[in-house]
Amino acid sequence: MAEASSSAADMEPMEVKLSEAGTGGDTKATSPKKSLLSCCSKNGVAAYQEMYISPKVFKKSMWALRFAVFVDAIAGTIEQPNYPIMVLKGAHPDSFPTTGGLDFAAATYFVPMSALLGVAIASLVIGTMSDRVGRKPCILLCLYGTVVGCILKFIFKFSFWPYCAFNFINGLMSASVPVSLAYAGDVYETKLEKDNEIGLLVGISMLGSAGGGIIAILMETQGLFVPLLVGSGIVFIAAVTATKYLVEPKDIIASRNREKEQQREEAELGETFEEEEDDGIPVPETLNYKIFSIILCGALGDNVGSSGLFPLCLSPLAYDAFLRERPSDPIMSEVAYKWISVLVALMVVPGTMVSPWIYNKLGLAGGCIGGNVITGIVTIALLYIAQIRPATGGSFGVFVALLYVCFPFTVISQLSTGPMLEAVTPPPKRGFAQGVNITIMNFGAAVSPFLLGTVSDNFGTPLAIWICIIISFLAGVVNIPLIWVKGCNVPTKPVPPERKALKGEDAELVEKALKGEWIPAQDLEELNEARFERGQPYLIVPPRSYGEEKDKLALLRRRARKDFLYHKKKSREYLAKFAIADEEELEAICRQVNQSSTANDPEEVKNIHEAMGKWFIDYVVDSGYSPQTDNVLMKQAIMTTFPPVGSVPGSYTPENLEQVLLDVEKNYARLMELEGFDEEKKGRATFQRVLANARSVIYQQNI
Repeated sequence: MAEASSSAADMEPMEVKLSEAGTGGDTKATSPKKSLLSCCSKNGVAAYQEMYISPKVFKKSMWALRFAVFVDAIAGTIEQPNYPIMVLKGAHPDSFPTTGGLDFAAATYFVPMSALLGVAIASLVIGTMSDRVGRKPCILLCLYGTVVGCILKFIFKFSFWPYCAFNFINGLMSASVPVSLAYAGDVYETKLEKDNEIGLLVGISMLGSAGGGIIAILMETQGLFVPLLVGSGIVFIAAVTATKYLVEPKDIIASRNREKEQQREEAELGETFEEEEDDGIPVPETLNYKIFSIILCGALGDNVGSSGLFPLCLSPLAYDAFLRERPSDPIMSEVAYKWISVLVALMVVPGTMVSPWIYNKLGLAGGCIGGNVITGIVTIALLYIAQIRPATGGSFGVFVALLYVCFPFTVISQLSTGPMLEAVTPPPKRGFAQGVNITIMNFGAAVSPFLLGTVSDNFGTPLAIWICIIISFLAGVVNIPLIWVKGCNVPTKPVPPERKALKGEDAELVEKALKGEWIPAQDLEELNEARFERGQPYLIVPPRSYGEEKDKLALLRRRARKDFLYHKKKSREYLAKFAIADEEELEAICRQVNQSSTANDPEEVKNIHEAMGKWFIDYVVDSGYSPQTDNVLMKQAIMTTFPPVGSVPGSYTPENLEQVLLDVEKNYARLMELEGFDEEKKGRATFQRVLANARSVIYQQNI
């Protein structure tokens, strides 16, 4: 609470020097007083400041961003299921009268190509521009531009070439995805948060593509081009929502950089400063163009190779095999074709859900390579299934099932590109990097289906698909060097806070404890008390093996005496505190104790427990006991020495906390008496004496 109040109080002086801080590189952040997009809220706090300190404002901004990406994708694909019918003369009253000399497959892919070429150009230009003028104005430009573009396409629906021309112009306003990915990189601080949000945004975009197709199918009776008006309307709603709720993040980057710079200045004056790493991966200061090029080449190959799986395996391969070649008895109707082509995009959802797990196990590069290889293998299988003659309902069912089951794997490879770029790109280049990525991907998605469609028209569909298969495997090979790039490789397991020194702690002291070396109980208790006050988990201390300590038992005993006496003093302080605490205070103490006692890595706690058991049995055997012949007696000795003390760690309540502390203190007091630790002079008893006393008690009970 004290830290939060301090941070809020320090906001005002930060605003004064805002123009002095850059966004982390070449560009300069604008002052919130001068920036239209950083205007003050009703309480006088700048919008970017409100987003930084208010989870509610942050959530609204992110949901406005996600909604914008979703509906922009809907508008971009709202005509997609209609393309084959649109270019097939006489197939529908709204079909183009001519396609300008292009054959069916080439014309089918030329329509989306015209838009994707515009998107490719826009992604590079607008993505780079967002690094300079800000993310929000570029996103709004894309949204309002799409509203106008959809209306213009509807007006010029009467002819193939004018429609394609305005489709291209509409694409020039469609760069919301790269700017949104850069936005996510700006507002999130840890790599895990960034990767999750980038994957979510890409998944939302793919899901929106399915939504556009569904709208087109449902509105088929209203005409092939009427869905454009619906797309224009929902994008307008998203644009208004983004205008109101989306917060420009540029000044947040400046604020964070300024705070770090101030901390460095304090460090030069003698203050302690430790810059925390971002999940162990430092933010790059420069762009490694070699790695950048490898990622982009792999993404281009992935995109082109995936064209063999979808759409080529569906149209013209399945479209010809199950529909056009059987005009009198089609296995697949036109409506079925539309639904299959649209709903396959819903397989993005399982791909998005499973991708974090795969990236965690294989790394981003490993997931990308695996996705490319599986895409190539599945495409081969679909090609052979569709070539079975005569085509049957069974082969059609297997074809569709295999397409749907395996499509998520190609999604996994495509989702990896954004996080890999984020890992190797400095903050001032994020918009540029994501823009180049989307440009190349859209260029591949635009040109490759058209060129492959031309190959299909002239040399047959199988050849076109085999080209894609080869490119898929090559894309996997291209990505192999990324396995050794930090941020793209298998992520290292994050060190939980109970296993490392936290900010402000004595790193040398913590390191000694984590190595199993002895540190005074007072030092350990003070360290854990500070963690308790901050709501952080207690440090967990692993034991050294008995073999390392068997020759130092006398030293261990001398240290234990000092620790026992300190523990006795501290326990009485706690008991005195509990005696005067009211119910509310006790509940707060128990809640915090439970939180600090719960480790983030239960497996590590289990390992420590097993190590302690190993230490004990090694000591017992080395001391002359034979647990293999009298284990019951040994168990009783343990139970006598360590009687139950009530609750297990992590389940303390106001009703049992005091009793637990009393039981622990009672048992330790008994052990101190046995060892003579309670005497002023140093006793000569040993740990063997404790066990001997416990064993004599057992014998007396048996007699």
